[in-house]
Amino acid sequence: MSLETIYGELILDHSKHPRNFGKLDESDETVEGANPLCGDEIEIQVKTEGDRITGIAFTGHSCAICLASTSMFCENAEGKSFAELDELRNIFHNLLRGNELTDSERTKLGDAFALSGVGKLPARVKCATLVYETWDVLRKKLEQDRG
Repeated sequence: MSLETIYGELILDHSKHPRNFGKLDESDETVEGANPLCGDEIEIQVKTEGDRITGIAFTGHSCAICLASTSMFCENAEGKSFAELDELRNIFHNLLRGNELTDSERTKLGDAFALSGVGKLPARVKCATLVYETWDVLRKKLEQDRG
């Protein structure tokens, strides 16, 4: 079985069975993200302690790539600090640009490394990165709330 087949199956699994899909009972902040070009819409809710994510969930309607990317991000985000998630965003963008990643960076991405082929499909990059753009807005709101 090729790596592309394994990655494709992982993406399909996350899109058919998204992790952290639903609403949190209590959240500190909620942010919506949308891609008007293709109609992807997500809403992310987080619970935090200081600058660390202690709970995260999402809802929305989106294509398989966006759904899988958001699922992978949320699965990876729990327990991480804001700085760690910003680093994750930067690593993911480097991946989609075709830049070589270190073993450590691949490990940090977790399942999201399976989305490496999306960088070859410019029209789909926005689908895969919507969750990271939404995270940027969410982080800024959380920081503003804390003054």
